[in-house]
Amino acid sequence: MDRVERLLAYHEIADVIGRYCILFDDQDWDGLAQLWTADASFEVGDTVFAPRDILLAFLRTCLPAGFQSKHMIAPPLVDLADAGVRANARTDVVWISWNFENTIVARYHDDLVRQDGRWRILRRLEVPMQYSPGPPPMSQTAVSVSAATMRGEA
Repeated sequence: MDRVERLLAYHEIADVIGRYCILFDDQDWDGLAQLWTADASFEVGDTVFAPRDILLAFLRTCLPAGFQSKHMIAPPLVDLADAGVRANARTDVVWISWNFENTIVARYHDDLVRQDGRWRILRRLEVPMQYSPGPPPMSQTAVSVSAATMRGEA
């Protein structure tokens, strides 16, 4: 792949990941279905939802109709393979519910394939960050630099 093809592939993959977030938040299940391969899987820990129809049935049950939420994501780190027909992406995500509780902080590990001229998600592994109470174990120097942005540290 040349540099322009790599740039285009990166943009298309980032678009798929961003679309997942917005389509899920908007509860657009038909649009969401288009982002996955027929044999796709969504995995969290030891729980696997596969293939796509089971995966989508799970996603539809995550929230009641009309519930509002927002995914906030970092730009994905994308590694292209197999002459631009396979890719892996890692994306940090924070999911915020309508009561503004940060309900999920995680990283998506996506395996994507190019099918019929479009990138689709073949496998998503969601790795949640585990909650740990109390302040982070930061050095005194780090605390002094960051205190103004930390709860209870200013």
